[in-house]
Amino acid sequence: MTDIATHIDPAVLDAAIAWHLRQETMDAADWAAFADWLEADAAHARAYDIVSLSDAERHAATVAPIAANDDEAPVRWWRRGRGVALAAGALAAAIAGAVGLREAGLQSPAPVTIAAGAPRSLTLGDGTQIALATGARVTTGARSATLENGRATFRVTHDADRPFTVHAGAWEIQDVGTVFAVTRDSRGVDVSVTEGAVLFDPRDSRIELVAGDALSVLPGNRVVRSHIDADRTRTLTFTGQPIAVAAETIALVVGRDVRVDQRVATMPFTGVIRLTGDTSRDMAHLARLTGMRVSNEGVDWIIAPSTDPAR
Repeated sequence: MTDIATHIDPAVLDAAIAWHLRQETMDAADWAAFADWLEADAAHARAYDIVSLSDAERHAATVAPIAANDDEAPVRWWRRGRGVALAAGALAAAIAGAVGLREAGLQSPAPVTIAAGAPRSLTLGDGTQIALATGARVTTGARSATLENGRATFRVTHDADRPFTVHAGAWEIQDVGTVFAVTRDSRGVDVSVTEGAVLFDPRDSRIELVAGDALSVLPGNRVVRSHIDADRTRTLTFTGQPIAVAAETIALVVGRDVRVDQRVATMPFTGVIRLTGDTSRDMAHLARLTGMRVSNEGVDWIIAPSTDPAR
């Protein structure tokens, strides 16, 4: 945890607490005044981060879920509100936590780690929304998040002066005003963009991904580019890569193990694979494209020579 020594004016933090407490009863004029207060001074936004994330750490389970398909149109967050109803005792605890942070002299919130036992969402102090799939684990900070495992979708409140950055293992994904999803597991890291753009690995390769683009990084830092169609079908194009690379990419995107018989693992494959979300149909299509036998064994899929008997 980074210790930040800069002190926030107690009056500013008190004002942030007051705004937070009023949100359930504010009308349109109040929301406009709140937006003006946030934009008047960067210290105001930092103070509100402290209060809202202190609250989120204690009451994250009360945040209404974001739809998994991310179809909701972007809305200025201060006009939506957070929609969180707090019991009096819990609210007092949130205030106490914020005051404790004020007394510690911190200007930005301590990192908060959240593990999703079921699909859920959270809203950061800047309005950025994060939807977590079951099993995902993320640590949030001021204008950053570290995806430790699983899949998360980010709807970022853009700030050109403070880009939002997602860390996934050794990789960074930097917002350029967007909605994007990141998956991280033992198979690698996958990024797909549905709105706006991101910079992947901004310090070095600076790969720009715009709406409809996707990218998978397999073990050994092998990068596979792909595309998201209007119907959310994921289109993977391979030109001479080993079948093993195609299998690893499919496994990362669909979240299922796809194993390849070593007799055909290095065989070059050229073709277009469309992943529709129906894994059985998609794997049958792969079998037709490759001339291989693709079979199911429990939760795993196996690609083997077509001369092998069916499982």
